[in-house]
Amino acid sequence: MFLRKLAVSLCVLLSIILLQAGMAFWAQQNSEFHTERNRVANQMLAEFISLRADKQRLKVWLAEYLLTDDANTQFRDTLFNRMQQQLSTLEQLAIRDQLYHSQEADLQHTMQQVKVISLLQTNLQTLEQALKTREIARYKDDAERWTALISLFDKIQDTDLAELLQQAIVGQRQRAQSTESDALSAVQSVKRTTILISLLGLVLAIMLGFYLARALSRPLQSLLDGTKQLQQGHFEYRIAEQGPGEFAELARQFNLMSGYIADYAKREKQSQLAAEQLVAERTSQLQQALDQLHQAEYRQKQLLADISHELRTPATSIQGEAEISLRGQPKSTSDYQDAFSRILSASQQLSRRIDDLLLLARGEDRLRQVQLHTKPLAQFIQQSISTIQQWLPAAVPLHTDISGRTADPLYLLVDDEKFSAVLRIIVDNARQYAKDSPALNLKLYATETELQLTLADQGIGIQPDEIAQVFARHYRSSAARQARPDGLGIGLCIAKDIMEAHDGSIRLSANQPRGTCVTLTLPLFPGVNDEDSDR
Repeated sequence: MFLRKLAVSLCVLLSIILLQAGMAFWAQQNSEFHTERNRVANQMLAEFISLRADKQRLKVWLAEYLLTDDANTQFRDTLFNRMQQQLSTLEQLAIRDQLYHSQEADLQHTMQQVKVISLLQTNLQTLEQALKTREIARYKDDAERWTALISLFDKIQDTDLAELLQQAIVGQRQRAQSTESDALSAVQSVKRTTILISLLGLVLAIMLGFYLARALSRPLQSLLDGTKQLQQGHFEYRIAEQGPGEFAELARQFNLMSGYIADYAKREKQSQLAAEQLVAERTSQLQQALDQLHQAEYRQKQLLADISHELRTPATSIQGEAEISLRGQPKSTSDYQDAFSRILSASQQLSRRIDDLLLLARGEDRLRQVQLHTKPLAQFIQQSISTIQQWLPAAVPLHTDISGRTADPLYLLVDDEKFSAVLRIIVDNARQYAKDSPALNLKLYATETELQLTLADQGIGIQPDEIAQVFARHYRSSAARQARPDGLGIGLCIAKDIMEAHDGSIRLSANQPRGTCVTLTLPLFPGVNDEDSDR
């Protein structure tokens, strides 16, 4: 239905275009007709005026010839030839003018002009014959000569040629003005007709455009809304199947396409989710494997660096003490004992470094795998005091303060070997950083659920803003780096991992007025079976 309307509209527009083309062709022909008429009339007027002027020049020449009997005949012949050419041109223009007459008056005017041209041609032939044969010279009397002259120039067949030529010029001027007026009138008429046809075509085009736009706007807007919904991912959107037959079919096809796209998008999304899930699983597995490789590589490199750094200092110390003892003259027994004591101290330090490095090389997972055994609270307290005193030199006093519910039948789950390593690390730090004030204070406080073991020294202490960082691997406080440049900074990291494996904790705080307090916390239990527990 809409195609029929569109075809009718196109036919109407085509008719308007053809009408305008016909009007343009008619206007062009009409303009050319009147323009040519005016050009012929003006050209004939110009030729008549030029002919009259040349005739007057010939009369002047003849008067000069009669008075002096010595005139330029070449000039005379030139005037004759030019006048002959002008009459010939006028004759041709008169013939052409007959082709452009539009009414009877135009034809009568043209015939009158032809008659004048014919008389002038006859007069010109007679005058030329008389002048070239010097027939005028036969007259001896001047009066006779002038009479003959007037007769030759102005009279023919009892007709006054001068007046006739003047009337022809006047009539031709009126003719030129008339043709020019007709041409202007024709142009104005063509302009008005063209404007009218153009306005009519414009009005019809606007009406047809409005009609077609109105018929197209609603279905096209509906289709545009549908495409926007599809673009936004709303594949379930459907448009109403209404309107002219073509648009109803288009809406139906659009709805079918939307359904196909929705089904395809659903399958594609399912496939994408499955692929993403599979990729995520594979990526996670690869990332885990890569992390394990990186951790293993990092531990290997770090272990080699730690070994080369940590073992060099005590080994160098042992070697130096031995070389000094063997150098020079034999020494006394006391000198050798002092040297052996220093070598023993360096060896013990080397042994402790090796133990720490072995713990570090096993990794955090091995540190967290502890062999827990049940241990009565009283026995654990005595064992801890004994371990601390074992690692302290004899000259360093240990002040012990035990309080709380230490007499209750409470038990702990502890790995003796690894907890001893924690105590050794704390005591070793106290010895290294509290040489000026070596005394240590040990405080044990037990509640129903936990045991707190606090060891306080009077050493260099620690700044409050550095407490949270000292448990990071290889981190050392500024005061520790100044007091002991060769330290590695791994002891507290190992102690923290071991305490967390015991479900306990370790924390540092400032000891007033100087020094550091290290507090270890372990859970207490009212009673457990005496069996080993692997964690």
